[in-house]
Amino acid sequence: MANFNLDTHKLKYHPIEIAKFYNDEEVKPIYVEISPVANCNHRCLFCHYNYLGHEGKFQKGRLLSLVEEVAKMGAKSLVFGGVGEPTINKETILAIKKAKKLGLDVGLMTNGALLKESELEDLIKNLTWIRFSFNAGTAETYAIVHQTNEKDYAKVSQTISHLVKLKKKFESDITIGVQYILLPENKDDVINQAKVFKNIGVDYFVVKHFYSHEKNIYNPDMSFLDKAFIENLLKKQKDIQTEKFSFIVRSTENLNQNRVYNKCYGLPFILYIREDGEVYTCFSYQHESKTSLGNIYTSSLGDIWTSSQKKEAINFINEKIDKNRCQPNCRHHQINNYLWDLKHPSVEHINFI
Repeated sequence: MANFNLDTHKLKYHPIEIAKFYNDEEVKPIYVEISPVANCNHRCLFCHYNYLGHEGKFQKGRLLSLVEEVAKMGAKSLVFGGVGEPTINKETILAIKKAKKLGLDVGLMTNGALLKESELEDLIKNLTWIRFSFNAGTAETYAIVHQTNEKDYAKVSQTISHLVKLKKKFESDITIGVQYILLPENKDDVINQAKVFKNIGVDYFVVKHFYSHEKNIYNPDMSFLDKAFIENLLKKQKDIQTEKFSFIVRSTENLNQNRVYNKCYGLPFILYIREDGEVYTCFSYQHESKTSLGNIYTSSLGDIWTSSQKKEAINFINEKIDKNRCQPNCRHHQINNYLWDLKHPSVEHINFI
């Protein structure tokens, strides 16, 4: 069974970059995420970015030139995801192909409802992975959670099935995954939907817990997520998963907001570029203007990375934001735990290896 390591981090597999960090040398992002568009064809109840609104997209041509800058900067992976549905932007598929050609590992996060059959072969040949956001077990529940037409339930299922067939046809190494955000509205569907995707032939089905955001209205009652519910889910997980199909249940321990660190050491390793050109290292505090590193419509990515504004933004995050109020298991959390322990060992006598 493949190990996707979704509950921890993979920075430990980049020792050269870790050594630079440890020695207080300049490090550059390993992972970059781009939001090609803020517009979205769905309005998912749980969407972390609902508070930002869903309007706007990259200026024509800038997405493609930005991919070149990401590669030139030395990043190793590039994900197309962000605020809206990436495939609304007509340049996203072209950008995926360009990123692959430039030697980057490429991922795509999508609801899949707008993908055309003619585009699937390009995805199979150029993506390292694709992750579908699919959060219901019936068409009716799907329409409620995704705030869309019931027809999208069958449409997206068929698209995923077709993609699996193309993977086999081209003997591709692409990983096809499905993410299911656990909510009161869909909690009774999760087991059956895992079985559906197992039969379709995806590589994994991951159940992720809902994280609220202080700026969003949707704040469901998650009291159903008790010990009995989790134990039953984990029992079903063992029954359903196989050597070829991973049924992943994210740990509830990640719902804890308490941090052992007071510095976000992981910031320089991850970069997020929004469709309006704003560049961030912190995903959750985009509503705070002082966390922006700069804008790619007025500066190159390389210039932004060496700018005083970038340094000021990172200092602001580290000095002014209470880490215990951050989103549970934010994008940097597990990396921060790891790097904090390197700088501040939690064990005695570390030289007695």
